[in-house]
Amino acid sequence: MLAKFGGKESDSGQANLFLLVGLTLSLIAIMLLFVRIGNANSLRTDAQTAADAAALAAAGIARDNIAELLSNGELPYSRVYENDAGRRAAEKYAQENGATLESIRVSDDSYGNLGNIVRVEVQSTKCQKKLSEDRERHWSDVNCTDENPDSAHVGNAAAIAKAVVPDCDYAFSLDSSELVGVRCAGETVQSFRHAQTLVVVQIAAEEGQYIYKPIDPTA
Repeated sequence: MLAKFGGKESDSGQANLFLLVGLTLSLIAIMLLFVRIGNANSLRTDAQTAADAAALAAAGIARDNIAELLSNGELPYSRVYENDAGRRAAEKYAQENGATLESIRVSDDSYGNLGNIVRVEVQSTKCQKKLSEDRERHWSDVNCTDENPDSAHVGNAAAIAKAVVPDCDYAFSLDSSELVGVRCAGETVQSFRHAQTLVVVQIAAEEGQYIYKPIDPTA
């Protein structure tokens, strides 16, 4: 009876050991899963930061052109965005924030002739590979080495930025006979730098109604 009882005790101990090992492996797997989910969320967050920076930089081109017009005594009615300069600015800031520019689109609410709203899409230069059975790649490795996009989870994001054109009008001398410049929000524009402070560049919720296709004044 004692030997039989001892056998049951031994079997119970082995079962408990197997159960403990199984629980430990399960906890490790859950931990790795949460870490990978966290890495994926981090990639998306980083991509969104890059998209915001790229969109704001591109819209900054429109801001500077608006400020230049105002400082020259002109009202910004049209053609405030430059496609080449805007793309270069977006590419630069996307790259500085660990992403590449995928696309850029400009719009406005002025029949496509102003170009003060910019939407960009970026892709993170980091990726999270799917786990492989041979464990050739470490689960925490986020360096992109393959050209096969199906084998990686890559952070993508889009952002819209807008250069808000201030409410401006021509400013005249006290006797209303001489044009002295442009006044925006009660302030007479003094210089290009001053004009820049009057034009707000901000992240926007939506694009404009019209795709930017400015009228060619020479046509």
